[in-house]
Amino acid sequence: MHIRSSKWLITASLILLFSSGCKKWEDHLNVSDPNITKTVFQQISENPDLSKFTQYVVSTGYDKVLNSTKTYTVFAPSNTAMAAVGVDITGDTAKLNKFISNHIANQVYNTLNVSGTVRVKMLNGKYVNMFGKIMEDANITKADILASNGVVQILDKALPYLPNIWEALLTNTSIPAKQKAYLLSLYTNVFDATNAIQTGVNPVTGVPIYQAGTDSVTTNQFWLNVHDVRNESNQYTLFVLSDAAWDAEITKLKPYFATSTVDSTTKLCSWEVVKDLAVAGVYTPSGAAADSIFSKFNTKTPIEKASIAQTIKTSNGTIYIMNKVDNLAKYKIKPFYVEAENYRYTSIDRRGNTYFRDRFNPITNKDFTDVLVTGHGVTGYNMNYQIKNVSSVKYRAYWVALNDFQTTTFSQKLGIGSAASTILPLTVVSPNIYTEVLLGEFTFTNYQSFLDLFLVANGTTQISCDYFRLEPVVP
Repeated sequence: MHIRSSKWLITASLILLFSSGCKKWEDHLNVSDPNITKTVFQQISENPDLSKFTQYVVSTGYDKVLNSTKTYTVFAPSNTAMAAVGVDITGDTAKLNKFISNHIANQVYNTLNVSGTVRVKMLNGKYVNMFGKIMEDANITKADILASNGVVQILDKALPYLPNIWEALLTNTSIPAKQKAYLLSLYTNVFDATNAIQTGVNPVTGVPIYQAGTDSVTTNQFWLNVHDVRNESNQYTLFVLSDAAWDAEITKLKPYFATSTVDSTTKLCSWEVVKDLAVAGVYTPSGAAADSIFSKFNTKTPIEKASIAQTIKTSNGTIYIMNKVDNLAKYKIKPFYVEAENYRYTSIDRRGNTYFRDRFNPITNKDFTDVLVTGHGVTGYNMNYQIKNVSSVKYRAYWVALNDFQTTTFSQKLGIGSAASTILPLTVVSPNIYTEVLLGEFTFTNYQSFLDLFLVANGTTQISCDYFRLEPVVP
């Protein structure tokens, strides 16, 4: 009897809950506002203060779009706002289409539901920043006007159709010539079989053979390796140096990136300058003092507000034309830190004599892992490492090499370029030294794309090392 009563109560509760839910849904459907039956186009066309915008919506054919069953947000400039739009746009069919489609989003954006800054994608593929009732430099003066297929937001300023950063670089006549010319020199073809026409298969390797010219696409090394500043969905900041500032920075770097020819040195220095002059996000100068930006390569670059000659706003960020940027060599030329256990190969396979040891450093109060090779029986046994992009400067070499397994000393060396190198001497490894030891210093007169380093045993003695470090000596 008790069980039956419980079942009856549960059933009654469910019926009541369902009835209540149905009533709420019916209330939702019974919208009393007559405007909710109008499309977004009807909403703007019936508003006298939007007559100019409506006129151009009709002339471009977007009235048919806005009367459809799809969902839209229309950011409609008032007549006063439209009066500021020049005839160069309203009188040009192509520009007018881009302009109108820059005010229509294929999604509902209600100001009450916008939290923080939202990147609103417009029908033309451009993005506009929305922050509450602010759209870029425009204010939403009348918000969230509901329609059957979306919402209308009325603006006090129009939203101009802007080029992205790369488009502005190509078309804006204010862009200085030398940095632009270098960026345009970075176009290259890369393999891409997406649209390639296959004509056969290599009988030896089994690799497909493609029709010449169909298996590659043109791209730019700056897009690939720094930032693709064509990307409309992200925001970037690009700093472009005046021709005089560009020449000055190249000249400063030449001693540190010296190659075998003047031309290759200039090209290398140009890359070293330009790769750190773009950052993700929109940078805004904060005051009279120099700010610092950090590039994708974690290079610090001081930016002085007073050196900004011109600001160019784009659809995906900002371009600053600079009269000066101290892209200092001391920030660009970084130290090399190499964990000894991460070697590439050894002179003889002695994996059975190689130990990766977990240790605690009482000086730093941190755990670390080092490598120990003992009993290998090979004269001059060595381990290889490789570093990249080594500048033409003086380096000081250090290591932490732990000898905690005996009371006597042994010696080993760091070979620069080859295992037989005598650039750095054999260095004694004393027991229980947890701090860095200076191995010596050396200078490269030419830039090295790749440099081999070797941890080398003295005769058949053991090798032990936590890490070694090359510290550049830059004024």
